[in-house]
Amino acid sequence: MLKTIAGWLCLCLAAASWGAGQACRVTAIHDGDTVKCLQNWRELTVRLGQIDAPEQAQPYGQRARAALAARVFGRSVQLERHETDKYGRIVGRLWLDGVDINLAQVQDGWAWAYRDYLKERHYIAAENSARAAGRGLWAGSGPVRPQDWRRGSRRATSLPPPDAPVAANPGRGAPASPAKPAAAFQCGSKNRCSQMANCAEAQFYLQQCGVKKLDGNHDGIPCASLCRP
Repeated sequence: MLKTIAGWLCLCLAAASWGAGQACRVTAIHDGDTVKCLQNWRELTVRLGQIDAPEQAQPYGQRARAALAARVFGRSVQLERHETDKYGRIVGRLWLDGVDINLAQVQDGWAWAYRDYLKERHYIAAENSARAAGRGLWAGSGPVRPQDWRRGSRRATSLPPPDAPVAANPGRGAPASPAKPAAAFQCGSKNRCSQMANCAEAQFYLQQCGVKKLDGNHDGIPCASLCRP
């Protein structure tokens, strides 16, 4: 009896730890929704769930990758595992300082809400907000869903207006807390990479302040020393 109780206790503790997330260090950024993470000396490939970022060769693909790198590259994050996909990748959510990184990518306009695998409808609300504000990939014309791009389509994806009501999604679980907004910067006199505190600030100065010299090779990624993992 005591062994049985002890066994159940271990299982419960393991489940609690699984749900709360386990620490891992981000060692590489593949694109705007996939990273490599080192956990217990084992490198894991993690696909951020419920979002779909532009492919690397797709417009805004490199910028989406740089945005994710600015947030998590080299950082210790909490990995909330959901499942393993058919490619052997862990599908889950990354947390850093209380921020839902998956959701933050959508809020900042660097990823779409992945409707085919969506469990939390506020991801669509975040996408609608980014679209309405013209953030990230929504600043361009005729964006193509990454899943359509992967199928060879280059035609703009037709979507409902950003202010369209979000349909209920019963039985999928309650939404998690929204991500906190990215750290605020202000345009100033800075115009060199050596003056930037980090990649996030360099991105802000390039995209919001128009300091084009930060992107010397015109690939959409500023300050390679800061933003190239």
